[in-house]
Amino acid sequence: MWDKPLVYVDIETNGGSGQRGRIIEIAAIKVQDGEIIDEFTSLVNPGSDIPHWITNLTGIVNNDLVSAPYFEEIAEQLAAFLEGSLFVAHNVLFDYSFIKRQLKELGYEFTPKLFCTVRLSRSLYKVKGHSLQKIIERHGIKVSARHRAYDDALALHKFVQIAIKEHGEEAVRENIKHQTKTRSLPPNVDHEVVKDLPEAPGVYIFEDDTGYPLYVGKSVNIKNRVKSHFTNATAIAKEMKMSLTSHNISYIETDTEIEALLLESAKVKELQPVHNIRLRRKTKQSLLLKDIDENGYLTIHTENHDLSEYKNLQNVYGVFTSKRQATAKLESIIKTYQLCPKLMGLEKSKGSCFRYQLKLCKGACIGKESSVSYNARVEFALERSKIETWPYKTPIEVGISKTKSMVIDQWIIKFLIDYSYDKTRTPIESMFDLDTYKILRNYLKSMPRIQPYTM
Repeated sequence: MWDKPLVYVDIETNGGSGQRGRIIEIAAIKVQDGEIIDEFTSLVNPGSDIPHWITNLTGIVNNDLVSAPYFEEIAEQLAAFLEGSLFVAHNVLFDYSFIKRQLKELGYEFTPKLFCTVRLSRSLYKVKGHSLQKIIERHGIKVSARHRAYDDALALHKFVQIAIKEHGEEAVRENIKHQTKTRSLPPNVDHEVVKDLPEAPGVYIFEDDTGYPLYVGKSVNIKNRVKSHFTNATAIAKEMKMSLTSHNISYIETDTEIEALLLESAKVKELQPVHNIRLRRKTKQSLLLKDIDENGYLTIHTENHDLSEYKNLQNVYGVFTSKRQATAKLESIIKTYQLCPKLMGLEKSKGSCFRYQLKLCKGACIGKESSVSYNARVEFALERSKIETWPYKTPIEVGISKTKSMVIDQWIIKFLIDYSYDKTRTPIESMFDLDTYKILRNYLKSMPRIQPYTM
């Protein structure tokens, strides 16, 4: 039936991701014309203890791995065993990514053709649930020890034999051909969904099997950007996790890139997807707030506020997700610009600050440096992180396409105007948002001419 052997592969890992993720057991069963012709199986010492939850899942304990070979000791034999065969696994990108990475660390190039049994099951059996456990239960496959590499790999071989018996050799062969052409696609996302994505600007949303949003992204070309996520899945742990858990991809087209940027920011805050940590809205942020003391020196102190409700934006000289990040920023600029830690809110002492005694502060804390000189240096140090004062006397109207514009005031988008529909005005929520501020600030810098908005 096949022009090359099939090697059914399963691995167990220590539960880590990225460089921390290591194989602790591997099994490979080589099959030719439906018959098992060779086997490779081994425990693998990961070089560190495995967590209790891995032991509970697999039954493998640390003592089992003490005398097991390290991966480098079996790499040559494993690479030779897999060479020239079709690599078959359940959620194949997962097993492949671990083996590929650990072989690459030792100088082996490993780029086989891949065949995923999840995708085979989804293609041939229009039922809900395509996990290995579901397949075993659905087809009555006898397994001695679940979550052990050899038994799970053998279950995959039995499943493919069942699929051939029930649907014919040609159906399985065609599925293999299709998969080798679309090898980077995730196992649970229909090929037609990706095929139908637009090559246009907009926002895309990865969703799990319940429709819950996993990730929101934006691009000037939705289809190409989505495909790049899957291409990177075998090398980047986050992309791998997202690929394996995604079941659908929805999207919203926009006319322009700036609309996509703004929509992405809004959707992340609305949907709170698990993989968009950076853009997810926090109720309160740590703000660096400016003040002037009785001697005319600019001071900074840190307070927690909901920035969208904070009124004195001109006094905000930095916005951070935690007090630790705010403190790290202050420590950095104090060192770089010879600022005073007392005036920057990091030291409480009488008289001069400690850095002045080390000749690292110019003495603003005791009036040795003029307030004019010191304040100018603070302003320069925090220029990029502070909230810029609204630079216009009135609201402004800014074009974003040939037929659309947005009206902005105090860094807040008041509404959108669509001139193609008789100047239809769409109101936008009037609330300051840091991410929107950053997008608008960069966008306005690129505009050659800004015009005031008049009713």
